[in-house]
Amino acid sequence: MKTDEYLSVTEVSKIHGVSPRNIRRISNNIVNSTNTSLLGKDRNGYWLIHRLLLPRYKPQRVRRQKYFALTIDPCYYYSAKDIDEIMKFVVDNSLDKDTEINYTIEKKKANDQNHLHCYCMCKNRKNLIQLIKIGFSKVSYHQAEIYDLEGWKNYIIKDGGKIKTIIKNNNYEKQIKHELRN
Repeated sequence: MKTDEYLSVTEVSKIHGVSPRNIRRISNNIVNSTNTSLLGKDRNGYWLIHRLLLPRYKPQRVRRQKYFALTIDPCYYYSAKDIDEIMKFVVDNSLDKDTEINYTIEKKKANDQNHLHCYCMCKNRKNLIQLIKIGFSKVSYHQAEIYDLEGWKNYIIKDGGKIKTIIKNNNYEKQIKHELRN
């Protein structure tokens, strides 16, 4: 299989997941300290970057994913309707102004009870876990960082389930207050 030795700015930006502007900035910084056969411009003024230089374009900071994974295993049987009500309770009583919970309900094969797979976004995880414990009364849970959000989404809908989303933000609170007045 033949691969091109030189890559364009857009190709390098897709490989490392950074902006083309950042790739051009790095190229301008390292052009004087790099061999001209590895880094240079073509006739049209576009950067040609050799594959050997790819590690120099790797991002220095690893960005933290804003979502975290949460698996909730209630110890008692809850119907899907009950779980929806409990998750709404959790989001409504969350201390964060911006809370988002995306979840699917799945039946366990061992005992045919419902359990949840979620990806959540909130600033105060401890408060969210406390609310889940209050809502489900007796529950087992596991939380973890998500490194591949798309992979986690595919995993939680593996049995054909749908992802349900509950969002609490400033507009949501204003909408609730407006509905209460009317």
